[in-house]
Amino acid sequence: MAKKKAKAEKEDGKVGGTDIISQLHPYIVIDILSRLPFNTLFSCRCVCKTWLHLLVDPSFAQLYHTRAEPCIILQPTNKNRQQHLYAVHFDNRNYVCNSIVKFATETHLGMGCNVKLSLLDSCNGLILLGEMYQHQYHDFVKLDQLYVCNPITGEFVIVRPGINLTSSPMCPCLGFCPKTQVYKVVLLSKKQYVAEVSNNMVTLVYTLGEKGNGLWKSVNVGDGLLDQPRNTTFLNGIIHWVVRSPSVPQFIYSFDVEDECFRLVPPPPEFVSPDQTTWSKWEINLGVLEGHLAIVKRAKDFFWCFHIWVMKDYGVQASWTKTYTMDFSMEKLALLLPVPQILGSCRNGDILFTHHGRNLVSFNPLNPSFKIHRIEKLCNFLIHPYIPNLASLRDIARGEPLFNATVMIQTEGGDKHASDKE
Repeated sequence: MAKKKAKAEKEDGKVGGTDIISQLHPYIVIDILSRLPFNTLFSCRCVCKTWLHLLVDPSFAQLYHTRAEPCIILQPTNKNRQQHLYAVHFDNRNYVCNSIVKFATETHLGMGCNVKLSLLDSCNGLILLGEMYQHQYHDFVKLDQLYVCNPITGEFVIVRPGINLTSSPMCPCLGFCPKTQVYKVVLLSKKQYVAEVSNNMVTLVYTLGEKGNGLWKSVNVGDGLLDQPRNTTFLNGIIHWVVRSPSVPQFIYSFDVEDECFRLVPPPPEFVSPDQTTWSKWEINLGVLEGHLAIVKRAKDFFWCFHIWVMKDYGVQASWTKTYTMDFSMEKLALLLPVPQILGSCRNGDILFTHHGRNLVSFNPLNPSFKIHRIEKLCNFLIHPYIPNLASLRDIARGEPLFNATVMIQTEGGDKHASDKE
């Protein structure tokens, strides 16, 4: 009998009636938890109150951000699945392990069934949602009401500009300030033609929580923002995008979320040339690889090839290095053109990217090969890089009216629907 009891205590992590795990120093527990995949981490919240308090602490979110497996969040554009968010991460072997975050916004946000919210942006574990509408065959965002949400905890806050911006040409973004640890909603003004630019254009910034005092701040744009930002890229507290006007040689623009200033980012010297046209700039996308700003650009004389440039030292033009070349001439990837959008790099060194929300692909630069990932048979989706954050919005956006949505996490393993092209 005594042997059976000792065996049971050993299996439960106890020796001599003492729980070994509970005796570990909190720093050791945090170090262990920060190395787990987020679907496992989500279950760990239910183990005990001590673990729950450790996991929801904002400082844990920052540590987890540096160690978490590569992850993305996507929303199907199919009407039957549009209100479901899928959080997908990749293990060390680059296999998909996807957890479905079921988030029925039309009911859980207290809205009518005819209102469909779309995934607009993702930053540091939070996402930005808004209602889309079409005007003259273009998609716009209704700016009278935006939602900042933590899809893991199901908490969200409603952000209202307070002025009529329904028809204003603005691009909503979500940013995070590493120094002050605050989140900001940024509405970037946008104009399609240089002739329309004037000094009275403004960008609106809203700081979540008590530091923002619930007020929007106007930031003058001047002549810096020449057209509609597309595929904005967030890195180290700065939002980046490509300006495709032919009159702008320094075509990478940025907005520092911390000091709320616009700045130019120098492109690779090879990109600054008289023959750089608007069309050639449409063949460029920005992304982040291993903590560095990256550019993917179609090769000049090879339609099927794309070069990836990485800025090793941020802000230093001479540090741009052409690091990888991807050849899309393989039959299975022929439909991925034009320019892919970089989503990040996997732990095994593979580069993850998507194209027009139809394909999720990883590229192995060491042994040039591609892997197409099939996720729940989805073929059209909105997608953003994503790092799960278990911290409560009650702490992140202290002072904001807080609402709760019902969230169900369903874990599904394996890469059953992934196909390889080697």
